[in-house]
Amino acid sequence: MALVDYSSSEDEADRRPPPAKRRKAGVGAAAHSSDATSGADAIASKAGPGVSDMPPLPSEFHDLYASTVRQSVVDDPSLHHGRRRQIPHVVGNWPTHLYVEWHPTTPQHAVLVDLVSDIEVELRGEVELQNFLTSDLGSPLPLHISLSRPLSLQTADKDIFLEKITHTIHASGIAPFNVRPDDLKWFKSPDSNRTFLVLRVASNPTTEEDATAKDPNPELMGLLTRCNAAVTTFDQPALYQRNQQEPAGNAFHVSIAWTFDQPNDEASRRTVQLFKQPRFGIQSWEIEVPGVKAKIGNVVNHIALEGSGRDGGRSKLFEP
Repeated sequence: MALVDYSSSEDEADRRPPPAKRRKAGVGAAAHSSDATSGADAIASKAGPGVSDMPPLPSEFHDLYASTVRQSVVDDPSLHHGRRRQIPHVVGNWPTHLYVEWHPTTPQHAVLVDLVSDIEVELRGEVELQNFLTSDLGSPLPLHISLSRPLSLQTADKDIFLEKITHTIHASGIAPFNVRPDDLKWFKSPDSNRTFLVLRVASNPTTEEDATAKDPNPELMGLLTRCNAAVTTFDQPALYQRNQQEPAGNAFHVSIAWTFDQPNDEASRRTVQLFKQPRFGIQSWEIEVPGVKAKIGNVVNHIALEGSGRDGGRSKLFEP
């Protein structure tokens, strides 16, 4: 059941109330609601339907609030579509994750929603998908490229870890870069009983040498190697690699949906073919990588890559 039953836009227009009388000044915020609404309507009318003249929010705004909120310290799968914690909650331990964050544009989000919807049709009810694209309240969610496993740091280590990973990334000399969605795959998690629908990513080649390189993700691989080196010094598990020489360039991906089921080979083939259809155009997208996010508890820290035009340091913005 919806939280609020809103009427359709046509009915709302037909029943629009007469203009409110001008209120006296000093009544509070409510005194300006009519004027503010009129101003917003004028801007929307001038810019056209669905278009806002308001400037976009700065990227740092997204770090202010975690996209997920802890509902319980007890492992209760009923709160998370049947999922269980990979790392049990322990008082004094801080869940930690290193990743690249991607906020798809409104058109990109719509394309991804259509893609997942078409995939569900192709699965013919044999696989139940849960998507990562939209929250339970209908808001678009950020997506990410993991640079670590889910980690668990002790209180005494978390600040030291952040300082170390910040220095490690800054010392890498890796400049901001772009990657692009390269393929669609089903990935069976080795750490849980879930199967993920993922967009594999590859670096956007800028030279002929890049295009013919054996490593499809030299920048992400450079970041991963350094992140793994840092986390293992805190007795945390590495991601993708057993050693620094082990190649893992084709493992980077963006998860867009998950399931407890395992699609058969024929269903997998049909869904992968959908991704390649020109009407989606996903392979032409570019995902900017200006830095790395280090989420420790509910604090999100942005570690900018050198030359990104930002402060070059971490920003601890908000702790709920």
